[in-house]
Amino acid sequence: NEMRMKKIFFSVLVLASQLCFAQGIEVLSNEQVPLPSGGQAYSPVISPKGDFMLVTSSDMKGLQMYDFATKQVKTITTDTGAGYDAKISDDGSTVVFRSREYKDKLRYTTLKSIDVQSGKESTLVKKSRTINGVAAVKGTAFTVNNGKMESKRLSGAKVKAPAVASIIDGQLYVTLNGKTNRISPAGTSVSYIWPSVSPDGTKVLYTVMERAKSYVCDLDGSNSVALGELSAPVWMGNNWVVGMLDHDNGEIVTSSEIVAVKADGTNRTVLTDKAEICMYPTASKDASKIVYNTASGKVFLMNVKTK
Repeated sequence: NEMRMKKIFFSVLVLASQLCFAQGIEVLSNEQVPLPSGGQAYSPVISPKGDFMLVTSSDMKGLQMYDFATKQVKTITTDTGAGYDAKISDDGSTVVFRSREYKDKLRYTTLKSIDVQSGKESTLVKKSRTINGVAAVKGTAFTVNNGKMESKRLSGAKVKAPAVASIIDGQLYVTLNGKTNRISPAGTSVSYIWPSVSPDGTKVLYTVMERAKSYVCDLDGSNSVALGELSAPVWMGNNWVVGMLDHDNGEIVTSSEIVAVKADGTNRTVLTDKAEICMYPTASKDASKIVYNTASGKVFLMNVKTK
């Protein structure tokens, strides 16, 4: 009987993996990252090359860099708010992060960048209340500040400014070739969140808050494609998106799964089970690695294969 149960269980497993891959994505492995401190970590950001990640604390204070090869951790910064939407440049050389402070109950953000190799820190924008969007290409950091593109080169050759998506007064904007245009594909009566431009600079990913649904469109807001209910979506290469499907009871998150979907809205696949509350994934540029944290502060590295 035990043998029969094992066979049935194995058949179910095989079927599940076949179903998963039939949908265009297969989970090869999913393991907790052994952070040396054994402490909790949140909001992991994997580098585009997939060789390291950044993690922060539950209150978004500070950034630590974890190297997957050496399993070593080093502190990038201890600044308040640094864990919020930190960016790693395409070649992994530069990290751009926010440093937040409050004055007279108003929040001010200073945008900083760090050269990963040398540890040299630069200030891009000082004490602003109008930082809309952030990007990093090679050794140069970019920000859309009050609708205008600003840049600072830390290292390497001069690079062209990328397209940057940003939220201004709840609306979706794209800054390209020095011009910032409102695109708001679902109209101006809704609010937008979690905008990002695909690595190849051709598509915009965004979420409409009132619908709790995510979409992909062209840089001018045309050809909008629905990806379904998805929170905190990010690009996984140029053809896939990964995010979370979270549910709450009005106070706390009660369940959350990591979900991948093709950028054309097909092949939507749940990648984790409900045993853990899995949140805030990011993915490598080659769409082979995903990192995410659990509600209890564990960080997982998932290796996937896409068709």
